[in-house]
Amino acid sequence: MAAALVLFTAPAFGQTPAPDVSAKAPLPAEIELNLINLPTTLSIKRHRSYFRLTHRFVGDLRRGDFGELAADLFTIDKGAIIGLEYRFAITGNLQAGVHRSMLSKTIQTFGRWDALKQGESLPVSISAIVSYEGLNNLRQQYQTGLAATVSRTFGDRLALYATPAYVFGTHAVDFIAGHDHPGGTVDEHANHDDTGFVGLGARVRFSPGGYFVAEYTPRISGYDPNNAEWGVAIEKRTGGHTLQLNFTNSFGTTLGQIARGGSPHDVYLGFNITRKF
Repeated sequence: MAAALVLFTAPAFGQTPAPDVSAKAPLPAEIELNLINLPTTLSIKRHRSYFRLTHRFVGDLRRGDFGELAADLFTIDKGAIIGLEYRFAITGNLQAGVHRSMLSKTIQTFGRWDALKQGESLPVSISAIVSYEGLNNLRQQYQTGLAATVSRTFGDRLALYATPAYVFGTHAVDFIAGHDHPGGTVDEHANHDDTGFVGLGARVRFSPGGYFVAEYTPRISGYDPNNAEWGVAIEKRTGGHTLQLNFTNSFGTTLGQIARGGSPHDVYLGFNITRKF
């Protein structure tokens, strides 16, 4: 009996325990092609597609007391500015897409080249973007945008981004009347037609599929009405979808809209939904 027990159990001592297949590995730090409005450097596979829905409720969360805000379901009853985007990966590092925003019926077409990827010999990823947009369904007030996004990830927890950009024709298409400047000061760039800005952002993973996101877009040259665009968000990655709840000071989702800045005092509730397929 003892000999049989030894023969039965002996092989188990030299075996490596089987991995726990039920435990899911955490997602990487870079999971999306955008932060809130700003681009990232994440690629999509050749001949794959990407869809994005953006939603910005038009009510200001800073106006009214808690009861008044609750009565409007925290501005959800106020209506929204909606954007729809589709992009297609021509190759593994070349994308083309179109984004349509309800804001002045703006249509933006764009192309993106993911030129370099972070690796052992390169500390950052770099993507180049060219866009062309116009109001009234791309029929008037055209703008051309040039941008480059530089990113660096730190393990699977943190991704940092910088996006220097230049947009031509921002002043001519400005649909916001009567820009206010604190203290009645005169805008030294009021006679400029174009805008240069640098978008700064980060994505931080705090759980296997949960992330905090933030972005800030100061203008550095040219036409700069209102304040710099900013946004903060919390998001969840599930399957092929990403669901994001965000707070911003702007309805803008295209390069031209971002260049024209956001409200100096308003805060808007919104969300993004994306899908890769």
